[in-house]
Amino acid sequence: MDPGLLAFAEDPAAYLRVGPDEERVATDRAVLTFSPGAHFWSTQVARVRFGAGDIAAELDGIRSLMRSRERSSAVWSIGPSATPVDVVDQLTSLGVERESADGSSILVLTSEPAAGPSTFGTSIVTTFEDHLAAIEVANEGFGFPGEDADDERRRARATFEAERGGDHTARFLAFDDGRPVAVGRAWFAPQGVYLGGVATIPSHRRRGAMGGVIAAAWAEAVQRGTAALVAWGGDMSTSGLQRLGFEAAGNVDLLIDRLHG
Repeated sequence: MDPGLLAFAEDPAAYLRVGPDEERVATDRAVLTFSPGAHFWSTQVARVRFGAGDIAAELDGIRSLMRSRERSSAVWSIGPSATPVDVVDQLTSLGVERESADGSSILVLTSEPAAGPSTFGTSIVTTFEDHLAAIEVANEGFGFPGEDADDERRRARATFEAERGGDHTARFLAFDDGRPVAVGRAWFAPQGVYLGGVATIPSHRRRGAMGGVIAAAWAEAVQRGTAALVAWGGDMSTSGLQRLGFEAAGNVDLLIDRLHG
């Protein structure tokens, strides 16, 4: 697999186009991205390249930067190329928590997905009405706590305006006879498209809605001349993505840092 694509798949946040409501701070040691919202995913730390004896100091520096942006939590992604090799163990010893025991599989698709004809109509979100619908599908599909769901609703108009034009991101919405049932979001980079936030409401799971979203994202990637999709999959989604043609390219550990005081 192309080394540039692998690097993108491991650390998409370091390569994605930055939206008008986002900020990226990049050094040779880490890349931080600040996005709107109060959820820990709104602050991302990626492409970690610390020295063996520098982790405590680097963590303090990143936490200081978070506080200066009034952030109280962040998600760290630690892929196979992160340094030092025991960076996860060192970070957890300093109070950063694992998001899950097994992390997520890094998955890459470089040919047309193997999904058959879909009974779901899937389209790019272009109206505020569909933007609101996509938010509600994600809220239900991911089972967001009330405060996170309310935060998404409260920021809906601002996020819709920031995403208009499709230069850095696009949302996809799948419908069953006019009812919104699945959602996904694509972020664009020169190396390909990162697909995340794929969620289906409980009543429509295992019926092919995810395949429709992925097919639409693949078509968008091809149209943009970047025919590659990257996704991270947990236990529930990895097997389904591999059936659609995604290939495993390693594993990423996800850590959550919650600031106190």
